[in-house]
Amino acid sequence: MKTPRALYAGTPSPELEAHLSACEECRRIAEDLSEIREAFALARARWAPSPGFRVLLPAVPWRGLAAAAGLLLIPLFAWAALSGRPPEPARNLEPILQTRSPNPIPSDREILATIFPEVLRP
Repeated sequence: MKTPRALYAGTPSPELEAHLSACEECRRIAEDLSEIREAFALARARWAPSPGFRVLLPAVPWRGLAAAAGLLLIPLFAWAALSGRPPEPARNLEPILQTRSPNPIPSDREILATIFPEVLRP
């Protein structure tokens, strides 16, 4: 909706005029904004700073602060990076590399002996 922007800018439009004729609150706001715009225009026309008018901002030692921050943060980051690592796993590959003897396939008699030990004795 363009009505608020037109209200702040002070540019009347038929839509804005219709709204202001019906809305008392917006009409008061429009009058206040109009008075503020007029006051600023008058101030710009009457007041001009003198040639000697200067605003001096305090100098901030940025380089010194950056160096101090670096001296404090670099060791802190190094400590955090080194202390947060999980321990490395053991790399014992001997059990994997050992050759396993193939399991002999049991005979039918041996399988039946495990099921019926009292009937079939080796």
